[in-house]
Amino acid sequence: MKKCISLLLCLTLMAGVCAFAAAEEPVTYRTLYSGEVTTLNYLVTSSTNEFGLAANLIDTLVEYDNYGQIQPSLADKWNVSDDGLTYTFHIRDGATWVKADGTFYANVTADDFVAAAQYILDAKHASSTADILYGAIQNAETYYLKSCIGEEEQALDAAAFKDKLSEDYDDLLDAAAFDLDAEAFKPYVLDLLANVSWDDVGIQAPDSSTLVYTLKKPIPYFLSMLTYVCFMPVNAQFLAEAGDGFGLATGNDTILYNGAYVLDTFLPQEKTILAKNPTYWDADKVYIEKIEETYNKEAANVAPQYFLDGNIDGFGIDNAMAAEWLADPEKADFVRPVRQYGQYSAWYSFDYNPAFEEEYEPENWKIAVANENFRQSIFHGLDRVKATLNVDPINAEELLYNTITPTDFATYKGTDYVNMGELAAFSAVGADTFNEELALEYKAKAVEELTAAGATFPIKMKMMYNVALSWWADECQTVEQQLEGLLGTDYIDIIIVSGANSGFLGNRRQGNYAFMKVNWGADYADPETYTDPFDVAGGNSYRFTDTAIENVDLTEYKELLAAAKAITGDTEARYLAFAKAEAYLIEHAYMIPMSPWSGGYTVSKLDTFTSQYAPFGISQERYKGQKMLDHPMSTDEYYDAYDAWQEAREALATAE
Repeated sequence: MKKCISLLLCLTLMAGVCAFAAAEEPVTYRTLYSGEVTTLNYLVTSSTNEFGLAANLIDTLVEYDNYGQIQPSLADKWNVSDDGLTYTFHIRDGATWVKADGTFYANVTADDFVAAAQYILDAKHASSTADILYGAIQNAETYYLKSCIGEEEQALDAAAFKDKLSEDYDDLLDAAAFDLDAEAFKPYVLDLLANVSWDDVGIQAPDSSTLVYTLKKPIPYFLSMLTYVCFMPVNAQFLAEAGDGFGLATGNDTILYNGAYVLDTFLPQEKTILAKNPTYWDADKVYIEKIEETYNKEAANVAPQYFLDGNIDGFGIDNAMAAEWLADPEKADFVRPVRQYGQYSAWYSFDYNPAFEEEYEPENWKIAVANENFRQSIFHGLDRVKATLNVDPINAEELLYNTITPTDFATYKGTDYVNMGELAAFSAVGADTFNEELALEYKAKAVEELTAAGATFPIKMKMMYNVALSWWADECQTVEQQLEGLLGTDYIDIIIVSGANSGFLGNRRQGNYAFMKVNWGADYADPETYTDPFDVAGGNSYRFTDTAIENVDLTEYKELLAAAKAITGDTEARYLAFAKAEAYLIEHAYMIPMSPWSGGYTVSKLDTFTSQYAPFGISQERYKGQKMLDHPMSTDEYYDAYDAWQEAREALATAE
């Protein structure tokens, strides 16, 4: 009874924090945009700008409510086999496909999900999310590979055939296959492909209302994956009729709609209007009836005045203007913090096997970074608050993460994952990695050990930043001045190098840095997603692999990670095991936890705490469930609502 009372109190408090707008017709949210979509084909895109639009037009099997609880959507019920390999979904009655004008086209069926998967797993469509699908579903990799290898590849001699597959498709075949000699390899692969058909792929529709997914292995977080675009449906008849015109960004008639909204108006570089789907199965939960987005190539510059003139209802505000408005009594209540969904976590990364120019002394850096005392001196010497002031000069301390996995990402019975097991000590209130005395102690030890190992001082640390992000250069300068000021220029020499936005990601992947801020975004609802950049055995694009960290023994971490991944039936034990592995990385200063990738402030009449909540997938892009206020939410209102949301969320979790 106490839990019920507490939950009711929280919900009442949240409703009372801000006065909702009076019910007027239609309830419209107006904004500006400057980045145009290039496709409406949600089956191929991985662009946030594009799947953010699709999120409001196409429903998924399940969805999340505003507390992060999975709810039925196009599937009204489902069950999982005892071995965790087979998921059977039952498609709800009453879900329909409509055209942009709201006219009926067809009922949504299980076959629509099969048709979408077949499209994505055909390599000729170049879907950028195919790997997510074939990474989970039984035999989907082989089926996809079959579509990759055409007549030209098959005509190659055995050696050339193996070389091509080794270069282009090695992630789609079992490693054991590549141990075969060329003459045995080619017939093995061609025979394998010849014998796979769609009937072998673990996505089947036994009837129009039943959809069955069969997985490669148990995936405890599989339901959370279903909110991503590669698990959206498509009507096979419409897809065939549209042909190559499906999803072209030429008008609102190139796709069908089964979601909360239809694309009422689509005039590229002019106006986009989303209108409430008149026949939507869950229409009672669509409170904003129209989203009106007006194109302006100078949107970032003109939005503040548009808002003050009453022409739009929200915009992103830069830090300088946020500080100015917060200091102005007439504007201060318009500004609130950007809500952090726990989707992107940032940390400072060490490159253990750099590929930068000789002038930065890569061999000397290898000796230094392999030394734990050296890493610890940087780990404890970095004043993270001072660095983060460049991202958020008002609220920097509140942004800091002491773990790789963000807060509010995953919970177990009301306890945040970052407060479980061996991570709890790092997440404790008041815990901070910055400790001048400790940093200098580690420096003294490092100098002695590195001198003996043949390193020369100062250790050059090449640090790159992307010129496209205005705060990054300032943060690098802050870090350079602060670290060198504490540890001494006789010990380290941080060298800042700018990088253009085009190709910047390649610099990181190729190891063109010694020390740099990087980030990772969640793909599903499980702590395993934040181990991907550190998955030594699996390989990754963050250069944290056996071959990259050649002078460091990572055996213990590999064992901890493998043990965590092996636990699939006990959530608490799984979380505790991942917490132990994550704590190992932090304890040994393999990286330095920082914050969300970005912070900052916004101006908006949207009540952000009524939106769908999930730190992955497309949930946070959806307007379904969101309500509008009659005024922009203020910072005080934001924190009151956040506290109420947290209390309600914890009550729900502990009541399960």
